Amino acid sequence: MPISGEVYLSKIPLLDKNKRIFAYELTLKDKEENPIPVEDFAEILANISLERIAGHHLLFIKVDPHILDQEILDYIPEEKTVLYITKINEDIIPVIKQLKSIGFRFAFPLNKDFETTKNLADYVFFNVSKLKDELIKKLVTIKFPFEFVLEGIKDEKEFEYYISLGYKLFRGDFILRPQTIVGKTIEPSKAAIIQLFNQINEEFDPKKIEEIIKKNPDLSVSLLKYINSAVFSFREKITSIRHAISILGQKNLMQWLLLYMYRTSDDTSYAETLLELAAERGKTMEIIFEKLKLPKEEVEKAFLVGVLSLMDKLLKTPKEEFVKELNLDEEINEALVRYEGKLGKVLLIVEKIEEGNLQEISHILEDMKLSINDIMAAQVQAYAWFEDVNIV
Repeated sequence: MPISGEVYLSKIPLLDKNKRIFAYELTLKDKEENPIPVEDFAEILANISLERIAGHHLLFIKVDPHILDQEILDYIPEEKTVLYITKINEDIIPVIKQLKSIGFRFAFPLNKDFETTKNLADYVFFNVSKLKDELIKKLVTIKFPFEFVLEGIKDEKEFEYYISLGYKLFRGDFILRPQTIVGKTIEPSKAAIIQLFNQINEEFDPKKIEEIIKKNPDLSVSLLKYINSAVFSFREKITSIRHAISILGQKNLMQWLLLYMYRTSDDTSYAETLLELAAERGKTMEIIFEKLKLPKEEVEKAFLVGVLSLMDKLLKTPKEEFVKELNLDEEINEALVRYEGKLGKVLLIVEKIEEGNLQEISHILEDMKLSINDIMAAQVQAYAWFEDVNIV
């Protein structure tokens, strides 16, 4: 992607009250955390598909007001996009009104311009840590022509509190942050999947794997859907579960099972959110390891680390506990629990990019001879891949 400077893409999930992704907030910045020039923004949008990045979700894009009257908007699908304007002036109001008339939606922060923006807004963001609780309780009772999106949520307990007040939309970065999880045993419903995982990981025997899958009809159906997804283009007809296992091979079968594990959680909407984030992490890491020209075995481990990086939240089990259950390679364990080795460093890079925090990883990027553009290119490929494979 030939642009004048290094640019990174931060894609934060916006959640509804069921922890389901209803949109993504997309930010493009340079490595000094500054908004990128209009010409670079336009070039990026011309080279990537926003629809592939967001899938079927809405996309909130933070933009400066001065780009609203530029041809750059030709690259933005208005029916799927919310333009998030952080600063406003009187001159731009007629432009906003004109863009709203053709289908664009707008979001603004709750600030001193509120009297101006409240009648232009479809969404208004505010940080819960910067408002008094009495005001937060009052705002939810007033009928506004827009919806509030709450930022600054620390953890799930706080998330549940604001839901109890009546708020419905939230910036979901809190689910990406590491949190202390009280130890508990893995549910029996997951135990069979873990048995299958260990069978695939330790001894790739199609006959034994078939025996486990056949005991669970849901696994059989999911496997057949996966092998017929847009990711693959096998010409031969699948004649049996064992045939499907043999064609997919160990790597693809492992990918399918990890995605399936997220799909079968009791808390379906939350699991779907974790699935999307974890799968994209895994694919991003895999592509980065390919870029580094590392051995195939290391590339496959990279995908595994990314997908497993949110498994503690899915299983509600500390990472130290579930890695023991999965009988994982020690290199993978160290990456997941302590961010050690190449795998751990790349996982940390991906997590910090998600947060929009480059300062902590600039030295790691330099040590690994990776550019921010390398990471962004991997992210964009991963988002498109997930849209193709998301039928497990």
